[in-house]
Formats: sequence, structure tokens, C-alpha cells
Amino acid sequence: MLCFGLQYLANLSSEPAELSRHEFGTEENLPTLGLSMIVKNESHTIGACLESVRDIVSQIVIADTGCSDDTCDIAREFGATIVSFPWQDHYAKARNAALEPVETDWVLVLDADEELDRETAKNIPRLLRAVPEIGAFVTPIRNYVKSRSSRGWDRLAIENDRRHERAKDSPAYFVHEYCRLFRRRPDIYFTGRLHELIEPQLAAAGLKSGRANFFIHHFGQLESGPEKAEKAIYYHNLLRLKVEEEPNEPSAWVQLGLQVYERFNNHEEAVRCLQRALELEPRAAEAWLFLAMILVDTGRYSEALKALERDTRNGSSSALREQVRGDALHSLNQLEAARLAYRRAMKIANNDPMLEGKLGYVEVKLGHHKAGLAKLLRAAHAAPRMFAVQDRLMKAYIMTGNLKQAASVAEQVAEVAGHPKLYLRAASLHSALHDWERCLQTLERGILAFPESVDLKRAYEEASEQMRATCEMGVALAKSEERSSL
Repeated sequence: MLCFGLQYLANLSSEPAELSRHEFGTEENLPTLGLSMIVKNESHTIGACLESVRDIVSQIVIADTGCSDDTCDIAREFGATIVSFPWQDHYAKARNAALEPVETDWVLVLDADEELDRETAKNIPRLLRAVPEIGAFVTPIRNYVKSRSSRGWDRLAIENDRRHERAKDSPAYFVHEYCRLFRRRPDIYFTGRLHELIEPQLAAAGLKSGRANFFIHHFGQLESGPEKAEKAIYYHNLLRLKVEEEPNEPSAWVQLGLQVYERFNNHEEAVRCLQRALELEPRAAEAWLFLAMILVDTGRYSEALKALERDTRNGSSSALREQVRGDALHSLNQLEAARLAYRRAMKIANNDPMLEGKLGYVEVKLGHHKAGLAKLLRAAHAAPRMFAVQDRLMKAYIMTGNLKQAASVAEQVAEVAGHPKLYLRAASLHSALHDWERCLQTLERGILAFPESVDLKRAYEEASEQMRATCEMGVALAKSEERSSL
């Protein structure tokens, strides 16, 4: 379980260095590369992982931390050396056990739910001839996710280009970079019970990091079911141990704070953890960003804006910062400033339907109806099952007096999100239009989906009565007109 985005706390000796042509040796005597992994019951993914490195590495070492399936048998078919390492609730110890038998010049680290990109074989030899000052390479990881609105650490998800067949059904991925390729030296090893890193050892050895010219596909975020929930609880327990062991390590508090916020929705505890991290390291920009996110969630918008001022980073993470800034400003009814913040975020995270929907909604509220609705419609078309996007489109239609379109979108939202109140809302829009037939049809679908809902049944009875009354009134009016014409 390698860490996401903590380079600011790793204290590397320099920023990742770009390698120029004169920094490489000749084609002769190419340094060797080995693969190091830890596994536990990975038989469903280990084969594809090892197939992706078949023609790239000359040695495979795998630490078995307690497999009860045929993971190790599959690995042996690829020529892997298996070492047994009883699990000790400590990822760095397991990683280092898988490093000890490696005899190659360089080490590549993968997890079983990862694969190298197909272009790696032709790109990686150039890296292995790096000058001695380069000790490792920061490698991009594509983390495929189930939703276009997903976020990983401080990065927004971007649209999937369907480069990998296994991820073709995933709508998006987010990218993180950290060291996965490094020199095999006794002074380079992993530290950390969870979110383990080699970066501190690189800094201690006075080594620089370069930028990798390949990337890794990661499919673990596509997991679902009870296993994912159990893993979240397990990681939470390990992070608790980590802060007990390293109470003065700011990264540990950031990791714990984000975990309790994202997985357990414990805002108060998350704020406490992030504030502790900032006491230890006031320059921890990511901690300021995460703190601002939680402050927005809890309605403390002005405090959130002050926290965001402390995050002055550029690059891909600034898209999330500007989105959070826009959310805070929007909630304070500072609509023009919110619009500018969302536009800045859109420049970085292009084609993001969530951002475009927020920008369009603010523009509608500012009176730019045509431009705003166009953005909302594009966002809704790009993310037809994203509740927040569809919900903003519906509200924008109501604000602009387009109740018929609002009712149609409200029906779609109810079908997607599946909640009795959403069916009631859609039905109420149809009733405002006096379209009692569509109103009753919507309520019928709601009752079919939620047969125990008392509110839906009561609304259906009221709508039926209103429809009968309307029909009776229409009949009476028709008879009256007929008599008047005689």
C-alpha cells in the first residue's frame, strides 16, 4: 500500500530531475532490473501483472504474506522466487523482505492489481542508464475508478482514454506519482507501517529522483463489496498505530485525517488530525486543502477560504483547490468570484462534468441563462448518472421557468438516485403543470420501487383525488358551455 502524494513531506534532496541525452551510457552492459512484490491471495490478478513484466525484468521476488490460494503457484510459472514472510501489520517490513533477495541493479515495485503500460519495454532501458546521482524515478500511476466524479488524494479524476482493455469500462482515472523504480542499494529501503516510502532514504543518501518515462495501470479502486469496506477499517487501524508510533510525523496525521473524513465521515476527528499535522508542519499544503474541504462540508465557508490561501501550489492539484474555493464562494453568495474560481479549475481539469455543471449553475444564477444552461446540458449528457449534475440542471430549469424540462430531468434523477423524496419532487413538478397523468405515473414508479413509503402512497391518493376533481370540473364546465350555446 504505497503512499499518494506526500512528496512535500519526503524531504527529497531536489525536485525530480529531467534526464538529458548525455547522462546515459552506451547500449552495452545495460543494467539489470528486478521485480519486487508482496502478495496475499492475488490469484485473480497476479498472472496479468507478471505477464506485463515478462520481457522487462530478469528476476522476480515475491514475499508471500499468507496466501491460501494458488497465487504463489502462478508466480512460480513466471520464474518467481517466493519468500515466506508472516504478516506483521507493517507494510514496510514486508516490502523490505521482498527486497532482500533481489540481486539486480535496479528494482521495480508493483502490486498484484497493477500492470505496466505496453510502452514500458521500449522506454525503460533509457532510465536504467541514469547517472549515479539519480537514485530513483517518480512513476505516474493511473488509478482507474468507477465514477467520473471520483477524487484520489488531491487529484480530480480525468476522462479515461480506454488505453487498457481491462479498464475500458471505467469512466475515469486519477494520477499520482511516487517512486516505484530505484537502485538496489542497502541504504535504500522502505519505511512506514502504512503508506510506505523510500523517499526518506533517498534524501538521506543524497540521491536525486528523476521522472519516469512509463506509467503503471492500477485497478484496485474498481473493487467493490464487503472487501473494500473491510480494507478501509483495517487501514484505519494501521493509521492509528502509525500516529502512535510517529506522533511527530505530520504525514501520518494527514493520512489519518483524510481516512476518517473520506471513509467514516467523521468531520470533527478529521479536523483534529489535520490541525495536528499543521502544528507540526505549517507548510503542509495538502493538509490546508483537506481542511478547507471539511470546513466547506460543515458550513464554515469563510474559514475554508482562509485555509485555501495557504495552499499556493500549481499543477494538477490546483484544480481541486479552485473547485473547493468556488464551492465556498458560491455558498457565501459571492457568485462572480465563484464563477472565476470554477473557470480556473476548468482550465486544469478540462471536460470535467462536475466542474462544468457547477460553473453552468452559477452562470444561470448570475443571469447568463443561455451560457449556463448550455454548460449544464453538456455536463448532464457527459454524466447521465451523476446525481449532482442532473440535480443542478433541474434546479436551473426551475429558475428559468422551464418547469416541463425540470420535471423531465427530475424523473431521471429519481430513477438514478432512487429515493422516495426524489419521486415526490418530480411528481410535484408535474402537479405544478397540472399534468396529473404524468404525476400519477411518476408516483406509481416510486411506489413500485419503494412499496413501504407512506409519503408516496399519500401523495398518490391526493393526486388521484385532484385528478378526479379536475376532470369533474372540466365536465361541469363543458356542460355549462353547452347550455350557454343553446
